[in-house]
Amino acid sequence: MASNNHIGLQSVGTWRKSYQKYFAIGFLIAAILHLLVTSVYHVATERPATEVGVTVERKEYELVQPPVKFEIRAPRLAKSFSVTKVPSYAQTFTPREIKFEPTQVTRVEQVPVTTSATGRVTSGRASKVEGSIFYGALTGGAGAEASWGIPGGAVAFGRSLGTGGRLGWGEGQTAGVDFTPDFNDDVVNVRSGGTGLATMRTELVGAENLTDRFEGFIEVNPNNKKKVRGFINFYQLRWRATKPEPNGEEGWNVFPKALPTLQEYAHDSTDVRVNLAGNLKLDDRQLWDVPILFMMGYTAAVQYTQQEAKNLGQWLRKGGFLFIDDGYAAQYGAFNKSVRALLKDALGYDAEFQRIPNNHWLYHAWEDFGGPPAGLDDANLPLELDGRTPRRIPERYNYLEGIFLNGRLAVLISNKGYTHAWGQWPYVSPSQGGPLDNARQLHFGINIMVYASTAKGGIIDQNRARVAAEYQRNN
Repeated sequence: MASNNHIGLQSVGTWRKSYQKYFAIGFLIAAILHLLVTSVYHVATERPATEVGVTVERKEYELVQPPVKFEIRAPRLAKSFSVTKVPSYAQTFTPREIKFEPTQVTRVEQVPVTTSATGRVTSGRASKVEGSIFYGALTGGAGAEASWGIPGGAVAFGRSLGTGGRLGWGEGQTAGVDFTPDFNDDVVNVRSGGTGLATMRTELVGAENLTDRFEGFIEVNPNNKKKVRGFINFYQLRWRATKPEPNGEEGWNVFPKALPTLQEYAHDSTDVRVNLAGNLKLDDRQLWDVPILFMMGYTAAVQYTQQEAKNLGQWLRKGGFLFIDDGYAAQYGAFNKSVRALLKDALGYDAEFQRIPNNHWLYHAWEDFGGPPAGLDDANLPLELDGRTPRRIPERYNYLEGIFLNGRLAVLISNKGYTHAWGQWPYVSPSQGGPLDNARQLHFGINIMVYASTAKGGIIDQNRARVAAEYQRNN
């Protein structure tokens, strides 16, 4: 029995070894078949390598600075610390209407009447009747000689027209009469209250109170546009030129008499005090407070940096007004072309040059015009300033151009040569048809000044609104 069990276990072990052997052989054959099928599929589906071309389109855009400004302001001073609260007093003045009522004083003295040998009635002392204490009057009693009272209510002594003083002889200075005026107790306030610009004018708060705070402040009478008052500081834009001008002057000041002539004419025609404050560069910190800049040129081109162009653009967007006059009166000139390039670099896509319509308020701000007045192109004077053979201007410009920012005329471009008219026309030689009258051109110069100082959104208009708001808070 034991031998049978041993034989059975041996047969089972032999079967297990055979099974493991054939399983390993089958697994190996399956793996080889799998690798063979995979390789055949890979070879059958493999594609030859091909070249693929890729085209890249590259576009460049001009970087335009957003209209974001950084304004440098003076630090606000904090209030000083104190342990005890110090009361503050506001000085106010309220005018009162005071009514004076003169006191009429009558003093009559009876004296014995005697008859002289001639039959004339005489008296030892004349009867006296007093008049107003404020104004002297010829007074006298019935049948008596007249006496004079001194104007102003003073008492006089001495003989005048036969009777001494106002109260006669021996009466003293006042003779017991109270000459003190009676004051009316009723006080009437004749000033109307309110706030804003209209009340500022009523309260006598005007441009003269702001000269140490702003560079300009001009007010126009709403009932008469010819009545303007205030002050303005004129600044010329100083720029670098590529060459000197034929008359020996620098391009930025090629006509030195232009602005002084306009200043004198403004003083004679308006109540605006014009101050020639000098020249200013585009990298000057003072630029941000200046409301108006005048720029003139002739034949030389303008040189500038990108930082200067950026500063100009920020100043214009802040509310500045730039007047550019081409003294050569030719759009094809180097100055005209270069200054337009400066404006494009300064304003980017906003530098759109538009013709100003003839009904624009610029032509009616102070004097009425139907369009731009005559300029150097219409006068047809010689272009050269050095005495050479003159060349005449071949083009005429019956329009002015400008750049508008948010509806406000921020840049005025003239191809008419108005600075030439202001500074040179009165001195044109008779051989060239001179001297020429430049009154209308000076009128238009005042129009430019008044418009730039009163236009909505300009620096002066912003200052005016700021002052009105401060005045309203304080009242």
